[in-house]
Amino acid sequence: MTQLISHRDIRIATGGLGEAVMGPQRQQLTVAVHSGLAPIRNLSSGTVRMPGGHHALAHIHAESEIQVYVVCGRIASLVGPDLTPLLHAPGSLLYIAPGVEHVGVNLDPYEPADLVEFRTDPAFNADVVNVPGLDALAETRVTQLRRDYLLGRCDEQLAVPSVHAVTR
Repeated sequence: MTQLISHRDIRIATGGLGEAVMGPQRQQLTVAVHSGLAPIRNLSSGTVRMPGGHHALAHIHAESEIQVYVVCGRIASLVGPDLTPLLHAPGSLLYIAPGVEHVGVNLDPYEPADLVEFRTDPAFNADVVNVPGLDALAETRVTQLRRDYLLGRCDEQLAVPSVHAVTR
């Protein structure tokens, strides 16, 4: 339920986080600030929860930029047409330009991962386009990454937060 308060020359819209929904990219999304809450022109935000052992489908955001902050969990992003792996510890930030293929991967088989996403899509998830032609490659990359994670081969890269910007 949204509450609107007018105060002098500003309006304050206050609402709770919505219910988590499964997005077309197979990610559990909870929209926070979006065009349904306020007259958003260019930016929205929400949370992503990835259960242990989960990974998204290969997809792009056709028009919007996204920025991801890792709150908790050990995450990998597979990016670009070759699904190049990038690793993210808690506190890491990731920028992905519009149209860049990507797959989010929770490396831990048991513990969930929580992320905060900011997008230049006012509705938060309106321009997701799945890229099914990359699903087989994604499965191969995910299997190898999870094996490396369980064998401790990712420990050094996951020891400190990172910042990655992926553009074309």
